[in-house]
Amino acid sequence: MKKFISAIILSILLFGARAQDQRAADLHHCLASNPVAQDLIKPYLEKFLVRDAQIETDVQSLIKAEHIQNQGGVLYFTDLAAVVRTAESLQQLDQRYDEFFATTANVLASRFAAEGLCNESLLPDAYREAVLDYLELEVFRPQDDRASVFFAKLLEFESVRLMMNTLEKEWLTTAGDELAGDYPGFDQPVNEEFYWPLLNRDFDLRLTDPEPALQQMVAAQREKQKLKEILQFIFDNWADIKGILDWLNNNLFYDCKPSVTARIRKEKENVPGTLSPSVRREYRYAVSQNGVLMDGKSTLTRIKGSLKLFKKRPIGWARDKVSLAGVNYCTLQWNACEQIPWPANGAPFFQAANHQTFKSIINQQHPYALAIRDVNYEFLTFKLFFNQQLLKTIYLLGSGDCE
Repeated sequence: MKKFISAIILSILLFGARAQDQRAADLHHCLASNPVAQDLIKPYLEKFLVRDAQIETDVQSLIKAEHIQNQGGVLYFTDLAAVVRTAESLQQLDQRYDEFFATTANVLASRFAAEGLCNESLLPDAYREAVLDYLELEVFRPQDDRASVFFAKLLEFESVRLMMNTLEKEWLTTAGDELAGDYPGFDQPVNEEFYWPLLNRDFDLRLTDPEPALQQMVAAQREKQKLKEILQFIFDNWADIKGILDWLNNNLFYDCKPSVTARIRKEKENVPGTLSPSVRREYRYAVSQNGVLMDGKSTLTRIKGSLKLFKKRPIGWARDKVSLAGVNYCTLQWNACEQIPWPANGAPFFQAANHQTFKSIINQQHPYALAIRDVNYEFLTFKLFFNQQLLKTIYLLGSGDCE
C-alpha cells in the first residue's frame, strides 16, 4: 500500500514538473515575440556583445604583454610574477563577464515582472526563474570562464581549465534527478583554480627567467624535488606574488609545532526550498585548514573554503550563473610557536564573506602554526551563503561562533 501511495505522489510530482516545464517553454516563446520584452533586452544585449569583444582584445593584449608562448603543449612565462599577473587578469575578466550577465539578467527579470510580460499562470518565483532561463539559454548565452577559455584558444593550448570544464559538463549533463558523486574538480594536483587556465593537462608550465630566490630553491631542492613539484606547491598555496616572494626570499623554513589539520568536503547538499522554491538547486563545498608544508617543515597555516552552486534543468544540471555563492569564516586559535592566542588580543578573527556568481573561494595563509587546545573555547567556523542568505554553518574545529 505504501509503495502504491508513493507511486501516486511521484506521478503527481512528475506531472506537475512537466506542466511547469511546458508553461516555461510557452513563456520563452511569448517573450521571443514580444516587442516590449525585446526592446528592454536590446541595449543590454548590445553592451554584453561589446564586453565580449573587449575580452578578446584584452586577452590578446595580455598574451602579447607577458610574452607568453606555447611550446610543445606547455606555456612559457618569463617568471613567477608574470604567471601571477596573467592569472589575476584572467580571473578579473572572467568575473566581470559573469557579474555583468548575472546583474543584467536579474534587472531584466524584475523589469519583465513589473511590466507583467507574458505571465498568465506562473507564480512570481517560477516566473522569475523561467525568465532567467530564457535570458541565459536563448538570448545572452554566456560562456563558462569566457576569458580563460579564449586564452587557451588563442594559444592553441589544452589547459587544466578546459579539462575541468569538460569533466564538469559531462558530470552535470548526464546526471539524473540527483547530482551523484563528487564534484570532479576536487583533489587535483593543484587545487587552486586560480592557476588552472595557465597549466597544461600535466599541471605544468615553464619559466624562462625565474626569480633568483626560486632558482636558489630549485638548486637546493634539486635532489629531492623537481621544478614542477615546487611550482605546484607554490600554486596550491599562494595566489599573490607578494606572498610567494616573501616566502622565497625570507626562506621561511623552520620546524615549529604543526598546525591543526581538518577538512570537510560535502558530496551533495540541497539548497532549501525556502531559498529556492521553484527550482531545485544543489551545492558542493569543501572547507579545510592545514599547515603549508615543504620538506617536512611547517611555515604557514592555510584556511580555505569553496562553494559551488548548481541548478536543475529539464535534462541534467547546470552551473547556477545568476545566483551568488558566498563563503566566510571566523576563528580563534592558539599560536603554537609563540604560545600565545591568535589573534593576540584574544578576539576572534573574522573574514568577511566573498560573494561571487556561481562559485566563491577563500584561500588565505596566516604566518603562524595555528592549533586548537580547547575545543570549548577555540574554533574555526565557516558560513556558506546563497544570494547573501545564510545557507549552512560548518563547525570545522571546535564549536564556537563569531555571532
